[in-house]
Amino acid sequence: MRKILKTTICVFVLIVIFFFTKEASALTLSPIRFEISGNPGDTLQQEITLINETNKAETYSVSYSNFEAQGESGDPAFVAPKDGLGTWIRIESNSIAIPARQQKIIPFTINIPKDADPGGHFAVIFWGTSGGDTSSGVSIGAKTGVLVLLSVNGDVKENAGLLSFNTVGKQFWYSTLPVSFEYRFKNDGGDRIKPQGKIIIHNTVFFPTEYLNANMVEGNILPASTRKFKVDWINYERSKEYVAPTGFFAKFWSDVSYQWKNFAVGFYTARLNVAYGASGEHAKGTAFLFVFPWQLVLVMLVVFIVVFWGGKKVIKRYNKFIIDKNRLNGN
Repeated sequence: MRKILKTTICVFVLIVIFFFTKEASALTLSPIRFEISGNPGDTLQQEITLINETNKAETYSVSYSNFEAQGESGDPAFVAPKDGLGTWIRIESNSIAIPARQQKIIPFTINIPKDADPGGHFAVIFWGTSGGDTSSGVSIGAKTGVLVLLSVNGDVKENAGLLSFNTVGKQFWYSTLPVSFEYRFKNDGGDRIKPQGKIIIHNTVFFPTEYLNANMVEGNILPASTRKFKVDWINYERSKEYVAPTGFFAKFWSDVSYQWKNFAVGFYTARLNVAYGASGEHAKGTAFLFVFPWQLVLVMLVVFIVVFWGGKKVIKRYNKFIIDKNRLNGN
């Protein structure tokens, strides 16, 4: 039992990794997502391009799965297609041979039943070098998948809204950027929705200073689910190879440099404004935060004091020089 469970977990991890990667080491699919609509009874025609990235000929098998939302991260839960969109998709051949470093265009059809329920229907078309049978719900081998998001036209209920918007962990005080925002959106309607809009950052005097894309990943919220979106405000990002200095002064100056490149200081207001749904409804939220880069402020204060004090000394000496010179000329 433990061995079966371990194998199942490994297979799931492989599927997820290859599913969310546009380009796998062996196979590339294009496009990676279809967002289409049709009427009950329609037959839709689409095409997928398969690219064999290996140096040898490969035979790829096709399989289908429905999927639904899993948690709030946007990750899908795959379901064996006993009905629904996974059973409406048809490709002429269950396997296709592609020579090394070559590609082929594969047409497929979606036959929407006349009695199909209006709203969202979601499936994935998997391609892999393993067998195409997924009747057991598990197929051994790495797969690459294409999302199919179908909207069946009709009377579809729309019921969605913003649940929350704030900084991650409701943090208020920051010593520097990045600042991470998150918002949770719930969809109780009959079709997927995709929030589109901005998070606008206003500074202490209420002028807008930054405009952040509220849905950079173009993520959808499936029916009967809640999804969490994360948005980062950052101007400069350290490289992945960056190693923080261990010495006090080295770390201090590294932080000063980073705070300067990500300069932000004072009280900020973040306003979320996104549109969603066919009717273009809007959802809004507000968050507050304070950024105080104390290392940078300390250095700037010291520099100001030195310049101010030094400037006064220079002016004082210059005035004394002029006065002494005038006295000498007067004599």
